[in-house]
Amino acid sequence: MEGCTHAAEQGMAAARNLLNPEARKPFAPVPYFWSDQYELKIQAYGVLRGHDEVVVVEGSVAEGGVLVAYRRGDRVTGALAVGMPPKAIRAWRQTIAAGAAWREAVG
Repeated sequence: MEGCTHAAEQGMAAARNLLNPEARKPFAPVPYFWSDQYELKIQAYGVLRGHDEVVVVEGSVAEGGVLVAYRRGDRVTGALAVGMPPKAIRAWRQTIAAGAAWREAVG
């Protein structure tokens, strides 16, 4: 659940900042949500609005599972998985958090 993930990450960020004040970083999590709709799992990381491009990077709607990546400018800004196993989208969280270049992430 998004609320639990956010709360856990916020606690870890507060502890890191408290224990190492010289290396403080603002808390800036990658937005995340998931939902189970009947047999479909929907998961998303990042910002899925205001994008310049959306590309299917794995699967297809016809196959019953699809993973798409969102681009704004030259950066990956979001990823959405529908009907895919959770592990299919996990790596995209780090990609988005790192501000990865679109060409490096999508090819």
